[in-house]
Amino acid sequence: MRRHAGILLLALALLALPGRLAAAAGYIAQPQERYRVFVFGDKMATGLLAGLWRVLKDQPKFVARGRLREGSGLARPGFYDWTRTIPKVLDSNPVDIAIIMMGANDARDMRIDGKRVLFGSDEWKAAYGGRVAAVMEAFKARNVALYWVGLPPVRDEGRNEALKFISGIIRGKAKEAGVRFIDIYQDFATPEGGYTENGFGVDGKLTRLRARNGVRFIKPGNTKLASIVMDVIRKDADVAEGRADEAGTEAPRAEPAPEKVDENAMPLFGRETPLGGAELVKADDLPDRNAVFLAGTQGAAAADSAAHLSRLRHSAPKDSSAGRLFATGLWPPARKGRIDDFSPAQ
Repeated sequence: MRRHAGILLLALALLALPGRLAAAAGYIAQPQERYRVFVFGDKMATGLLAGLWRVLKDQPKFVARGRLREGSGLARPGFYDWTRTIPKVLDSNPVDIAIIMMGANDARDMRIDGKRVLFGSDEWKAAYGGRVAAVMEAFKARNVALYWVGLPPVRDEGRNEALKFISGIIRGKAKEAGVRFIDIYQDFATPEGGYTENGFGVDGKLTRLRARNGVRFIKPGNTKLASIVMDVIRKDADVAEGRADEAGTEAPRAEPAPEKVDENAMPLFGRETPLGGAELVKADDLPDRNAVFLAGTQGAAAADSAAHLSRLRHSAPKDSSAGRLFATGLWPPARKGRIDDFSPAQ
């Protein structure tokens, strides 16, 4: 029994929710052979653009450029006025897709009509929201698909709360305007929502992602950030191109036929009993067919297992046991008596 060929002692089966952002039809209105992507923003956006160049290195379908200004934002137009700059850039450069990342420098009082307006006040929120809306309108008026990237956690707790407040304003204005808001906060946070320098890179390895100043990203973090953003953009591009095919002379794309599964070829799950036997899991207790499913089998290639792990890492919800496992490397404790409870039998 101990060597029962069907027993599988290495298994991970976790339910996952749909992806970060379901692409609504029509956000990218016109499919292109090559999409001209333009990044706007501050120092974080500079890192994002560098990450895009790495992520898109072998993908000529997307070409990325940018207009960037370190220390800028929307709270100090006297330093750099994005509401004036962006329309000029759009009118002088061909842009299909725009990405904005700014706000990390905006947790400050503003001067409006010669008067000081305190950060966080209702007047500040209204003024800042108006500037965000004006920027979004510049893209909508020119039929440019806009993706506004939210802010990540930062080390200083007070500043972190301030940046969450700013992201909340931007998120609300994006919802009103029908603009894509890409929330990256939990992708770079601890399971409890706090700051961490470390995380999993695009290669699936745990590494340092953030700079020592507790705000900016370093190379692996910027690459991960760019990968997250491009996942959303690619989904919308796929929708636009699929809709174009259906509108043309070609027949609509058929839904793939359900994959046939050989029930007899599926692995068995279980654990060894104290007496050396095998305790098996009933088929009804296994995850549903639509679950994210990972299992190692005798003789399976290590590369296949790595590919499955990578897919699972990206699909697992951040607040799930799987998400916490990938974020921290800590395996969640099993409930007593569950099939993955390997504590000694009493």
